[in-house]
Amino acid sequence: MQKLRLRVFALIAGLALLAFGAVSVFAIPVIPAVGVAITLAVTMVNTMTSRLTDMTCAGCGQSISNLPAGTHGIACTKCGAINHPFNAGEPFYAFDLSDDDAEDSEDAIA
Repeated sequence: MQKLRLRVFALIAGLALLAFGAVSVFAIPVIPAVGVAITLAVTMVNTMTSRLTDMTCAGCGQSISNLPAGTHGIACTKCGAINHPFNAGEPFYAFDLSDDDAEDSEDAIA
């Protein structure tokens, strides 16, 4: 009875190794495709995000670094798209957005 159990275990282990080997052998041609897919993904992300270093229009790609920002963002002169100013420095607003009356009303309440 012990020999029968050992043979069945060996047969099942051999079958599992055979199945694993068959899957591995058939999966080997997929490895270059995975590498190409990862390379393409990295290239696409790099290409798409390289435009973020300069202030460019999200719609057409024209430079908007010299355009003034309004209340809702920077309006592109070429396509008219409104872009949010992502620059690291202070945005250049076309008009003053400060509310001087708010300071006066706080003083009046106190």
